[in-house]
Amino acid sequence: MDCAGRVKSWKFHDTYSLEVRILDSGQWLEGVEAMMVDLDKIMEREIRYYLDRDMRIYDRIEPNYEAMVSSLNKIDSVLKKITTIHDLMKNTPGDSLDSVPEDSSLSYGNLVKLSSKEIELAKKAYSRALKKLKKGFRKDRKKLVFIQNEYADYQKTLYDIKYKREELQPDLNRFKKKLNQALFNDDGSFSSKNVIRTSKKIESYETKLDSFEEFLFHIDEIAIDEAGGLVILKSSANKSPMKFMKRYEKGLDKYLDILAEMRKALELI
Repeated sequence: MDCAGRVKSWKFHDTYSLEVRILDSGQWLEGVEAMMVDLDKIMEREIRYYLDRDMRIYDRIEPNYEAMVSSLNKIDSVLKKITTIHDLMKNTPGDSLDSVPEDSSLSYGNLVKLSSKEIELAKKAYSRALKKLKKGFRKDRKKLVFIQNEYADYQKTLYDIKYKREELQPDLNRFKKKLNQALFNDDGSFSSKNVIRTSKKIESYETKLDSFEEFLFHIDEIAIDEAGGLVILKSSANKSPMKFMKRYEKGLDKYLDILAEMRKALELI
C-alpha cells in the first residue's frame, strides 16, 4: 500500500470516460506486447549465451526481463477485470459508477480506481525493469534499441513542416490566378513566359515536398523494415545512424530549402 500511494488512480467521471481510459491502456499494452515479441527472441538467445559464459551479466538481465514479463501479465489481467466491471455496468439497467455490486462493499467506481492503481504500479515496475535491463546490456557494451523511440520525434516533424508549407498557400493561390491568365492570354511576352517557366519550377518543388512528406508518413514502416524488427540489440561501439535517420536529416534540410526557394520565386512574380 505504501508503493500504491506513489501512483495515482485513473480519473474518470462516467462510463464513457472510463471506456476511454480502458482503450488507452489497451492500446499501450498492445503496442508493448508487439515489441515484446521481438525482445523475447533477443532475450532467449542472450540469456542462453550469458548463462554459459558470464553469470555476472546473466544476473543483471534475466531477473529484469522476467520482471517486465510479469508486469505486463499483471496489467493484462487487471485490465480484463476492469473491462468486466465496465461491461457489467453497461449491461445492468440503473447501475452507475456509484452503484455497489452485491458481492462488494465498494462501488464500481472505487473498485476500478483501486484496480487502476495496480495497472499504474505495474507500468512503473515494467519501466524500472526495462531501464535496468538496458543498463545490464551496457555492462557488456551492448545497446538495446527500441526502434519506435528512434523515429517518434520524426513523425511529429510531419505536422510542423506541413504547417510551414501551408503558410505559402495564399501566395500559391495568387500565383495560380496569374498562371491561368498567362495561359489564357498567352501573348508571348516576357511576363507570360516567366510565369509559365516559374510554374514548372513550382511543380517540381511540390513533387519533392510531397516525396519527403510521404517518407515521413511511412517512416515507422521504413524504420522497422530496415531494423528487421521493433527491437534490436547492437554493439555500443556502433555509433552509425541508421539509413532512415540519414535520409530524414538530409531530407528535412532540403525540404526547408525548397520552401525558401518557393517563397522567393513566388515573390518575384
